[in-house]
Amino acid sequence: MEKNILIIKRSSLVISILALLGAAFCVIGGVSTGKIIVMEMQNYMYAMKFGYYIYAAVLVAAALIFFRIFRSGRPFTRGNEWAVRGIAGLFAVDFMVQALLKAKDIGFLKGMLLAGNESVFFVAFFLVIAEILRYGKLLQVESDETL
Repeated sequence: MEKNILIIKRSSLVISILALLGAAFCVIGGVSTGKIIVMEMQNYMYAMKFGYYIYAAVLVAAALIFFRIFRSGRPFTRGNEWAVRGIAGLFAVDFMVQALLKAKDIGFLKGMLLAGNESVFFVAFFLVIAEILRYGKLLQVESDETL
């Protein structure tokens, strides 16, 4: 049992470091994007820059989740559940910003339809993961009480 927890802790630390490196690269990508902005592409460039920063925030949140797992050895905690819900919220914000920037050019309804549909998928995906973490937390508490 202790060997498994040690493996979980070590791998969580590695993933946390990789997520922070990815966040740094996203920030660099966001800063370097759009040095030459053509007027027709201005909204697209803003959406692209904003997307880099959203992904950087998501990776920082993921790094915090895995760092918590590294410290405690327990993935099913209330803090991790809320952090995953926060990631879903970041993707919802990304969707809304993309929709509003596209709505400026083509209208609100078309902007909503053409905005980053992958963000809607990620919102649903991370909400499902949050529910799995919530259920895992309940099972972990029940297991700890029976031992």
